Amino acid sequence: MLTRIAQSMGRIDCTLRLPVVPLLLLGILATHPIFYSCGDKAIGANGTVIAEFEWNGKQRITLEEMIQEISELPEYKQRQYQDKEGLETYMLLMAESRLILNLARDHKLNEDPEILKKVQDYLHELMVKRITTQEVDDKLTLSEADYMAYYEAHKEEYVRPAQVRLLCITLIDKERADEVSAQIKEGKDIAEAAQELSDRGELVGPGANASSPGDTDYFSRDSYPSGTEPFLDAAFSAEIGQIHDDVIEVEVQGQKYFMMFRKDEARDEYQKLFDDEDVRKSVVRKADRKKRDALMTEWITNLRERAEVKTYIDRIPEAEPEEPPAEAEPEE
Repeated sequence: MLTRIAQSMGRIDCTLRLPVVPLLLLGILATHPIFYSCGDKAIGANGTVIAEFEWNGKQRITLEEMIQEISELPEYKQRQYQDKEGLETYMLLMAESRLILNLARDHKLNEDPEILKKVQDYLHELMVKRITTQEVDDKLTLSEADYMAYYEAHKEEYVRPAQVRLLCITLIDKERADEVSAQIKEGKDIAEAAQELSDRGELVGPGANASSPGDTDYFSRDSYPSGTEPFLDAAFSAEIGQIHDDVIEVEVQGQKYFMMFRKDEARDEYQKLFDDEDVRKSVVRKADRKKRDALMTEWITNLRERAEVKTYIDRIPEAEPEEPPAEAEPEE
């Protein structure tokens, strides 16, 4: 790699001899004289020169510049440049990007109106983001008491509703459902029936669990769409262990389903506590967002009042109605 950069850009004044971690390079630079062993020319006015090339004059890349660039990368990318090989790779990337940038300047792309417009747009975007951070985000300070108050005011959002768990057989063929129901009434185990139907690929809807045929897992009254009320009423009113082998017919979006089940488990409505990990994360996120929205609204309102903003909605023209597509003339 060092030979490659020497051939394409000029002489390498210094090489990195030891594996290093980018964020510690400054400390290593101060304590290891090996970085200075290439002679006085290796130390430039702005740092330790690790590459240089001729392009409208001599241009240099310093160790300090490389350290700074790497430290600003996301952590997962920084890890790619922690050893000697990685640092040499990054040095070459820096040199190559400088060469390309110089070529672009020679083509006067730094004066291209389209590029300058995008630069200006990005500058404005960064400015808006920075001033918003200063005026809103940096003032977003909520205490533990604030989060608890939000939780208390919205406790109904953190209630786990009553739930049941069934071993359920759901089919779309009525005759097949009646046949299975008769078998269960005659003493066939409903779990065995569910397994056989699953093996044949006949189970659908609630209970169509290939890894555990018939198991619906826990569900609440709002888990299934409109049309399933007869099934839900039967499921929640049944006793634990009770087999409802009579076929329940429901219709969802025009499709009929035929169901029978055994109720295996049930659990009551439960108020989730603030200390529950998921609840706390949700409370913090929602409370922060609510506070931020309030701060943003207040800030923007003050700006509008300060500038005495006036709007003239009546000067905005109405959108012209779209003309219907012309009908094709019939072929003769």
